[in-house]
Amino acid sequence: MPWRIVRRRRLAVCVFASLEFLLCFGGEVVMAAQMPTGKEHVNWAGMRFVRIESGGFQMGQEAGGDWDERPVHTVRVTQPFYMAATEVTNAQYEQFDPEHRKLRGKLGFSKADDEAVVFVSWHEAVAFCEWLAKKEGLPYRLPTEAEWEYACRAGTTTRYHTGDSLPKEFHKNVGMSWFPAPGRTRQGEVVPLTVGQTPPNAWGLCDMHGNVEEWCGDWYGPYEPGEQSDPVGREDGDFRVTRGGSHSTAIEYLRSANRSGALPEDRSWLIGLRVALGPMPKTRPLPVPPPPLNQRNVSQRAPGDLARAPDPTQPCFRGPRTYVHIPPGSNGPIFSRHNHCPALVECPNGDLLAVWYSCLTEPGRELGIVASRRRQGSEEWEPASPFWDAPDRNDHASALWCDERGALYHFNGLSAAATWGSLAMILRTSTDNGATWSKARLIAPEHGVRHMPVESVFRTREGAILLPCDAVTEAKGGTAIHLSHDDGCIWHDAGGTILGIHAPVVQLRDGRLLALGRGDHIDGKMPKSISSDLGKTWTHSASPFPPIGGGQRAVLLRLREGPILFISFASRIAIKDASGAERAVSGMFAALSHDEGETWTVKRLISDDGPSRVVDGGGNTGKFILSHSQAEPRGYLSIHQAANGLIHLISSKQHYVFNLKWLETPAPPAPPPPSARELPVKRTLDVVCAFSELPSKSQPAWRFTGSGVAEADAVTFPSSGVMKVDTGANQRARWVDDSPTGFGRADARKRFTIEMRLQVLKSTAPTRGIDLEAYVGDGSPTGIRCFMTITRTGVYWSADEGMVALAENLDNHSALHTYRLAAREDGIAQIYRDDKPLGARPVCHAADPLLKPKGPYFQWGEGAGASEADALVAHVAYDLTGPYQPPGQSTP
Repeated sequence: MPWRIVRRRRLAVCVFASLEFLLCFGGEVVMAAQMPTGKEHVNWAGMRFVRIESGGFQMGQEAGGDWDERPVHTVRVTQPFYMAATEVTNAQYEQFDPEHRKLRGKLGFSKADDEAVVFVSWHEAVAFCEWLAKKEGLPYRLPTEAEWEYACRAGTTTRYHTGDSLPKEFHKNVGMSWFPAPGRTRQGEVVPLTVGQTPPNAWGLCDMHGNVEEWCGDWYGPYEPGEQSDPVGREDGDFRVTRGGSHSTAIEYLRSANRSGALPEDRSWLIGLRVALGPMPKTRPLPVPPPPLNQRNVSQRAPGDLARAPDPTQPCFRGPRTYVHIPPGSNGPIFSRHNHCPALVECPNGDLLAVWYSCLTEPGRELGIVASRRRQGSEEWEPASPFWDAPDRNDHASALWCDERGALYHFNGLSAAATWGSLAMILRTSTDNGATWSKARLIAPEHGVRHMPVESVFRTREGAILLPCDAVTEAKGGTAIHLSHDDGCIWHDAGGTILGIHAPVVQLRDGRLLALGRGDHIDGKMPKSISSDLGKTWTHSASPFPPIGGGQRAVLLRLREGPILFISFASRIAIKDASGAERAVSGMFAALSHDEGETWTVKRLISDDGPSRVVDGGGNTGKFILSHSQAEPRGYLSIHQAANGLIHLISSKQHYVFNLKWLETPAPPAPPPPSARELPVKRTLDVVCAFSELPSKSQPAWRFTGSGVAEADAVTFPSSGVMKVDTGANQRARWVDDSPTGFGRADARKRFTIEMRLQVLKSTAPTRGIDLEAYVGDGSPTGIRCFMTITRTGVYWSADEGMVALAENLDNHSALHTYRLAAREDGIAQIYRDDKPLGARPVCHAADPLLKPKGPYFQWGEGAGASEADALVAHVAYDLTGPYQPPGQSTP
């Protein structure tokens, strides 16, 4: 029987076919026409399709591709099919769903009839194809991922079908986008999405690189090696594949081989669809991949002694112990370069589960969530393994919680692409200790701000689940809270804003909420926010705590014993130790409140109070010194009190365990100050530099690092054998030797001696004059840094607590004197003036932040900002063979 003529938009397509098969939609049997056979096909809706012949290709990209594009493997497409020449437009899609017209122009995108339709979920894309099929009796569908890449490549093997570069006409707002985040959205972010404006590939397909991402039919999953015919992806998964890249992204995401994916329910201004025409391949999908390590062999039995703890009347402290274990050189899906922003929970079986993000760069599309499990009865954390990762979507960031019935909750932000400027929010749950998880559900589906989960999920006394979320993308602007009153089914933003980002929250006994945030300082202090209406409104005041900044996130926790525990960071804060003495410490500290946050007592550094040693803090922390006076200087914290009462604290890489008794026990007294000892005597050091010309012109040459004044203007030579350094306010005249043939070859194992002979003519700051400084290390804050300064009347040492006096009431201005610093192998420096010892001091560790060195350096000169200093310099000298004292009086 002939097929009837359908007229639409002045197009007449006459298809003559015999009855060939039946299609069934919702119980309705529909006659189906014979597949077209020509090179092109235009359907009743005016959609033009081009024929894609069968053939084979290499799927994926080896060199320069992403980890999920490997292994490159041979794929054979055994049957021809048709692919739409362009993406589906608004006019075409709205014939199926007229209500979608209301979304034209949402966030400014896709207003015209001939622009690609966006804000379409995978389910809606499938429904559109089924509607087309029902209308015409032909097998319209989404393409498989393999069909999409085969059609895109059109016989090419290069990065793009245009070659290894993509011409400018394909570029639409190329680059990393923070849209629609206020304050970070650039001009020109909204671009037209008109279809068919770029040159077609060799097979006649337009917009295969950019414009909008296109839904494919497959569940996303890893590639398998070996030749495959008509692959259809995995049999199940969390994400449906999208291909082609879009506007507003880096150009590498537009490559032919690039793979992306999204939750089937997700909608954004970046994703549309392209329709395929042809019978669906009958290939069986690949099985779901095996679970990651953190989900394998998870015990479902809770030990009977789970709540048994060490004696709570005795202080207990363990750690730090590394919980992030990733092999060097890992480059996806787990990355060794950057691991940060953790969340922590105890599972009902006693296991600890930690998750965090792993990436190359924090705003990058490669960022995903990984996990490690510490199994009950073990002290060791397992190697990191994947936890949740929306392909090519930034997953900033995670929160974990266990409810009263033992269900685990995983909250996560889900970006539309890169950055945390366009986050939606998802929730997954587990009822088997994290062995399996429900599929992610969008609980805040609109991509934007106020959706980045923060540490400290809890149930309020009213029964609501409370989840803090950063309200902004920048370093200040506040934190929102989201609430669910039905165990996580429906969520809403409470509406108010806490001062400061990353704000942890606790509920007070009277029902009010207390939060302490980062940024938005009040009177130089960390802001404190109080809400009496579950977050609808907040009042703000200054807390007693110092503000925190980059690389730092604090935690608040209501302990089961009653007090509120706060852990944060300070560059300098006072504690009272067991001797009753108050002393200054720095780094991560703990404070307790026994009166609902009205007053706080700073109790302890989070440290084992042992000898100084180097610890790797990972993340944005890097290596740091842990000692009785120094703790981790920064890190993103997550905290959980286990069933046995022990408090587990993780930073960006380290795990600490302690109990309330340890917090309440004063730290031991500081060790006695170091003492000087006899060192080998050496009158003249190996390298002595006396200047008769500018130091930068002398041999060896000293690099001028001053500011506010030229070297030639800061230096004169009033008499033979001395050089005068003369600076004014806000001028710096300093010189450094970090050359590989000079001080840059210093070996930390041998230590060193530095020396300067000078006369201080003028110094206007009380504890800064002419500086003498040396550093041996790799630029991290775990090197060996010795820093002293000489004023007209004193010699001062740079310590953790600031500049401390070595000697005062001296006459350093009437004549030349020689000042020597000898760095010992035990981390102690001995300081001398002429042949007299001035004392011994522990070395510091952080290098000069203005220099940003990569290795050792020796620096001297004036540089105290607004102060002034003038001096006559006879020589500077150093010796890299060890620490030496000058001849003369013995060291006492």
